[in-house]
Amino acid sequence: MQATFKLLDNVDVTMRDGVVLKTDIWLPATEGASPVLLQRTPYRKETPFGSQYISALEFQTALRRGYAIAIQDTRGRYQSGGDFVPFEFEGRDGADTIGWLRSQPFCNGNVAMFGASYVGATQVLALSENPPGLSAVAPQLTTLRHDDTWMYRGGALELAFTLLWIIESLGPDHLQHRLETMPPGARERALDLLQRLQQDPASAFDRLPVLDSALSELAPYVREWFDPEAIGGERTIEAGGWAQHNKTAMLIVAGWNDIFLEGSLELFAKAKSRWPDHGDMPDRLIIGPWSHGNPSDWQGSEWLGYAASTVDLPEENLAFFDDILTGREPASPVVRYFRSGSNSWHAAPDWPLPGTTLVSHFLNCERNSLDTLPASTASASFVSDPRSPVPSAGGATFLPGLLQGRNSGPIEQFKVEARDDVIVFTGPPLRDDLDVTGLVSTNLWVTSSAPTCDWTARLCEVDLEGRSLGVVDGIARWRPTATGEGPVEVTIRLGHISRLFKKGHRLRLQIASSNFPRFDRNPQSGVPSTLADESKFRTATQVVYSGTAFPSCLKLPIVESAHSWSSLSGPN
Repeated sequence: MQATFKLLDNVDVTMRDGVVLKTDIWLPATEGASPVLLQRTPYRKETPFGSQYISALEFQTALRRGYAIAIQDTRGRYQSGGDFVPFEFEGRDGADTIGWLRSQPFCNGNVAMFGASYVGATQVLALSENPPGLSAVAPQLTTLRHDDTWMYRGGALELAFTLLWIIESLGPDHLQHRLETMPPGARERALDLLQRLQQDPASAFDRLPVLDSALSELAPYVREWFDPEAIGGERTIEAGGWAQHNKTAMLIVAGWNDIFLEGSLELFAKAKSRWPDHGDMPDRLIIGPWSHGNPSDWQGSEWLGYAASTVDLPEENLAFFDDILTGREPASPVVRYFRSGSNSWHAAPDWPLPGTTLVSHFLNCERNSLDTLPASTASASFVSDPRSPVPSAGGATFLPGLLQGRNSGPIEQFKVEARDDVIVFTGPPLRDDLDVTGLVSTNLWVTSSAPTCDWTARLCEVDLEGRSLGVVDGIARWRPTATGEGPVEVTIRLGHISRLFKKGHRLRLQIASSNFPRFDRNPQSGVPSTLADESKFRTATQVVYSGTAFPSCLKLPIVESAHSWSSLSGPN
């Protein structure tokens, strides 16, 4: 059988500062120069799971279609030289690599990039350099910015994700690169910590304070990530103003249960802002039901039907590259999204969906219900104790790790709702199916006895048997901005969903003050969360108000039947 490719193994690609990045290159068995598909990964270029499965590209298929493929270890990772600083060099190194590829005889001058998660971040950051020849990118399950929506959410630290990312992916190789230059004491402490955390990753979440010398020695970049001034601050780690000058076509893939969903949708908004009339916009968006590392039709406690995994992402990537690199407008709809509940795929001309209406469901603290706006003022209270936080149960989490994901997605909420530090508001049975597609948020009027605290919210669907299933959740780290008595308004951004809530089922909203270990614990004493030990933890009395004077409410984006977007029988 004739070979379909030629492999150039561990090729040296030199960056502008002299650092050499090791790159594997597959060449198709075709005559002449080819377009090159580039992946820059911190997760070891030889690993098929990361470079092909997670990044949704079948190398043999791409080679047969005439593409060359280049896979590169990013700076300071595995076989590449230099020092690894997350995000810091990816824009420059990406541009330098693209420039090198275009100078090679096997490249026809066109380069496209592909990959998920941090590999998606390398694509977004490369855009800031506006490198000639970068014709298309296909960032999956990634973000526009690399602070909020990556490490932070609502002013809180994405504790479980950041620590698991270090333990599972970043820490081992980064530590190996640095061992010879570390002082003996620091070397032993870092090795011991990594070994203990790999044996029991959950123990990482309970360590106090979150930021200590051992963790800083294992992963020096956490000093900046876990800096109290960074969490909830105004600083933005973004690829600059690339939308003002870059026209690279983008296929953005997101997942409803993915940790980076909000950042993916923000990235699409940024991409389409480059095309004011949208008439010639090549950018496309696909939103599936997936969580990070789990693209299957099982998410959490819910089977979403065979249709959930029918989108062939490797083929979607190649079809998009085929269209862009041959000068054709992509044949696919601008937006395709999966709606749970009906478990169906839909196409739409834009995102957010045109024709949605924001509808408020008001809290009634007297009856713990969701209903029309109650006239009289009422309140409901609970005591929040960071020593016994409300456990994370489903949602867009990374728990208990990339290759498992058993706690991400829709999870039953019985144990959470049985706690006395969670207030549950339940609506009446729905008279008709309810299509909720877009951003879910809640406005709460509250008081707290703490100088700072968290407010968390989760939207659930309660079925005919009374089972409560979590759909989406969020957090707001509350710091009072004014003195004085009386309730203040707090807005919690839960996140985007697309779900058909079924007739006879009920909406439910949970309110609490913790969601651990997805988010770090707020000490409620005024001490920064990453620096506090248990002696700095304080209990707090939390009060939620309702009524005309304090109209606490859940806000849902409703798709009217007249604006129902077309169903897709398959991934076409």
